[in-house]
Amino acid sequence: MELKWLEDFLELSTAGNFRIAAQQRCVSQPAFSRRIQALEAWVEAPLIDRTCQPSQLTNAGKLFLPVAQNILDCALAGKKDVQILLKEDRGKMRFSTHTSLAHIFMPAWLKSLQHLIEANQFVVKTNYSTIDDYFDALADNSVDFFICYESPQYGFQDSKEIFSSLKLGEESLVAVVSPDENGAPRYWLPDAPKEPIACLHTLPKSSPSPIRHHMENKYSNLVFKSVYDSSISPTIKAMAVEGFGLAWIPIGYIADELEKGRLVRAAEPKDDIFVDIKIYRSSKYNDPRVENFWQVLLELSVS
Repeated sequence: MELKWLEDFLELSTAGNFRIAAQQRCVSQPAFSRRIQALEAWVEAPLIDRTCQPSQLTNAGKLFLPVAQNILDCALAGKKDVQILLKEDRGKMRFSTHTSLAHIFMPAWLKSLQHLIEANQFVVKTNYSTIDDYFDALADNSVDFFICYESPQYGFQDSKEIFSSLKLGEESLVAVVSPDENGAPRYWLPDAPKEPIACLHTLPKSSPSPIRHHMENKYSNLVFKSVYDSSISPTIKAMAVEGFGLAWIPIGYIADELEKGRLVRAAEPKDDIFVDIKIYRSSKYNDPRVENFWQVLLELSVS
């Protein structure tokens, strides 16, 4: 069933004449008649009594008339609502990222771009759990971009041919703990503590964090015992400050805690995890707002 059949039927019910109704609908009379017949075939009942002039609605036609009007009104109202929503969405740039990046990187970065881009509405989602979830959101167009920490040695893109990426910056993740009563770190990783180390990371292989690779390679001789599980950076930092265990946290996120001694390093600076800040997009979608934003990033990356 097509909406134009309903519009034809409503026009005919008002005009009472096939020729006049066809003119009003800007279609030939034979084509108009065929569309009315197609609607009657769909309803499985004659809607028009063609034996009298002007034509009249049959009992089935009278019953169907308000239904046709209601279907058409609902469809047009729904279309209008969708168009309004799409218009609003076209003005938004949709990002997914880790909570730490949403807090310490995104605000200043977006501010620095505002004079170069047209978008002034932003959506930042941090509720994805695994790296596959983030890339799935890109693949199904739930978000436009994914911004993440990525180890230069262990990238995400090997099996993600449909995605493009750019490097936006660099960051270091610092191993930190709360100090003991003497201000010294509760754990000092270079000393290779013999007892299990309370750790604030539970990192499955699907985790988007480069911390897992670092723990498995740099500290394969150590035993880490996960005592807390959260993907929310503020809670990880708070638990570290309260002495629950060791965590690798972006240095920009804990600068104040390090300066005031609420957290201390648990390893030498050379043992930090040095990561890139990368942005990914899906190559399947070429929405102009996404393309324009990407072109700005490309130009900045080569300048």
